[in-house]
Amino acid sequence: MAWSKLVDMEMDDEEKLDAMCPMPMSERPNYPYGLRICLTHKELAKLGLEADCNVGDLIDLRCFAEVTSISKSDSGNGEDCRIELQIQKMACEDEMSEGDEGE
Repeated sequence: MAWSKLVDMEMDDEEKLDAMCPMPMSERPNYPYGLRICLTHKELAKLGLEADCNVGDLIDLRCFAEVTSISKSDSGNGEDCRIELQIQKMACEDEMSEGDEGE
């Protein structure tokens, strides 16, 4: 099975202005809050990753997630849909060192 094309989830300027923020922020985020995940040293150890990465490094992430909630509504402006996922299985690879392989 081939992986689907990666899609950039960055918000456009209008989406950034409309983004709900839990507190006032001097700079609007580029990506929706709900797309952020947090891995502690325990999860990094399970995945075989070192915590020696730097801000801006890339990590190749593949995961299986269970659909835990589906919500659909029609506000008169068209149907809205929201799906919540619980990541259950995950694999990661350090993309910054991938080019080092085979050298």
